[in-house]
Amino acid sequence: MDESSFNLMRETWIPVTMVADGSQQEMSLLETILQSESIRSIDGDIPLQRFALTRLLIAVMYGLLPQGCSPEDWNDLFNRGPSDADVAEGIREYCGSVSHRFNLFDDDEPFYQVAGLHTAKHEVSGLERLVLDVPSGEPMFTTRIGEGLQSMSAAEAARWLVTTQACDVSGIKSGAVGDDRVKGGKGYPIGVAWCGHLGGLLVEGSNLWQTLMLNFVGESVLGNADSGMDWADDKPIWERAQPTQEASVGFEQDAESVAHTSYFHGPATLLTWQARRIRLAHQGNTVTGVLICNGDRLKPQNANPFEMMTAWRRSEAQQKALKRPLIYMPRKHNPDRALWRGLPNLTADQDTVRGGKESDYLRPYSLKWLTKVGKESMPVRLHAFGIEYGNQEAVVDSAVDDILDINLVVVTSDNPRMKQMLEQAVKVADQGVLALRNLASDIALAEGVPPDPIRQRAGEIGYTAFDRSFRRWVMNIHDDHHLDQLYGQWCAIAKQLLLRLGRDYLSHVSAQAIVGRKTVKLNPKSGEMQERYQSAPWADMRFRGALNSIFSDVVPEQTIGAKRISSDLEEE
Repeated sequence: MDESSFNLMRETWIPVTMVADGSQQEMSLLETILQSESIRSIDGDIPLQRFALTRLLIAVMYGLLPQGCSPEDWNDLFNRGPSDADVAEGIREYCGSVSHRFNLFDDDEPFYQVAGLHTAKHEVSGLERLVLDVPSGEPMFTTRIGEGLQSMSAAEAARWLVTTQACDVSGIKSGAVGDDRVKGGKGYPIGVAWCGHLGGLLVEGSNLWQTLMLNFVGESVLGNADSGMDWADDKPIWERAQPTQEASVGFEQDAESVAHTSYFHGPATLLTWQARRIRLAHQGNTVTGVLICNGDRLKPQNANPFEMMTAWRRSEAQQKALKRPLIYMPRKHNPDRALWRGLPNLTADQDTVRGGKESDYLRPYSLKWLTKVGKESMPVRLHAFGIEYGNQEAVVDSAVDDILDINLVVVTSDNPRMKQMLEQAVKVADQGVLALRNLASDIALAEGVPPDPIRQRAGEIGYTAFDRSFRRWVMNIHDDHHLDQLYGQWCAIAKQLLLRLGRDYLSHVSAQAIVGRKTVKLNPKSGEMQERYQSAPWADMRFRGALNSIFSDVVPEQTIGAKRISSDLEEE
């Protein structure tokens, strides 16, 4: 019998950064939760690992308190924390009761794996299959090269194991003996792992305990729109029967059952979803290879009352394909669009139903919960995580890792003007960047050079400039009382920024652009070719006219304090 043992409850494997001095350590799972008030954040080999490991810790919270807790109890637990003797004792008692399911190398119930899993030829793959940032067929682009992929410690393997179960690519997998879905020794694609479907959003507090609690949602978040939904059968995987090589009855979702909500069970189930059947090959506590087979297939349609950590969008295409009146899909992050540009859709007013019409977008239920429990006036960080897959979702193309520091009141206030004000602020930025693009292309035409590349570059410069300014501005929103003045401040900041960018462009124009030239362009309204004499002075006049139009509705009284904020931005 193999005497190897690595119990994740007791052994150190989770990388953390401490609050006091910023030092980095590795802790066991139990230590991490018990010391979470002294920990700033979970770290990882890649950002997605941070998301996967934090979700694992939140699942432990659901084991400790099934279905979450009431708003009153939640606030009490948030304030007491694990430094409270009773809370700490409850954590120790629960973790001790399930500790036997957290042994990475257990003979019968290895953590997140299947004992005895094998193929007909008893082969295993190299560790590049486990490491998400190794591009398929292109290991020269990874930070783990040479001997780094021949073996790894049990601690590192555990981190990648959790990440693989959360984020694994689709594609053909090894065919496990005993899995009746296997054909010709192959496990054919069932889709990406659960987190691969999401536009993950983690609400981070000033320490890890706050982070865990801010994403720990109680069942009472469900409302009238979620009638018939409950989390009665929800529990983390270590409280269920150990998975086998076969698909699990009640969890494996066939094509005909897509959007049937009975497969989701609840947040603890989805936080620990076993999308793959895995077995680590090891010598002692050193991992040398891995076997990855298909686990339980699950698609995300209409999982919104069960998956807390993503926004949702209504999909008419899915409604038509599935012949259902209402289908919500996870709203994945666009790698080319910063998180702040979607901030209005994360505000509490997004949940308001008007005229009986279902909303086109739903914010994450974690934010709905924070509104329900009345958590306001607290600085938090919204941390966006996501994956871009390529080539039939069989490889990872890129990952999303974006942050936005705000006061929680921005996304929990029930003042509908908060959303309206933020929508206008983002609109101003978008319109300003469009005006900057037009300025750049007008100058290019005056110089006689192709405008499209220059126009694209101007857009990138504009959004880069707005990115820092918007983030700085939104951090100064501490309440929902003076939103008109805040909007005026933003408009003043935005206009000054655009004028500066415009001056930068005009300071580098050529003599040809100053003199100008005659151009011929199709008028999209009349359909006729139109002659125009374009020059840098004309482009500047058009640009300033566009800015006057964009900011025409801002009254001087609204811009109080904007000069100070703008000066602060210039100095940073």
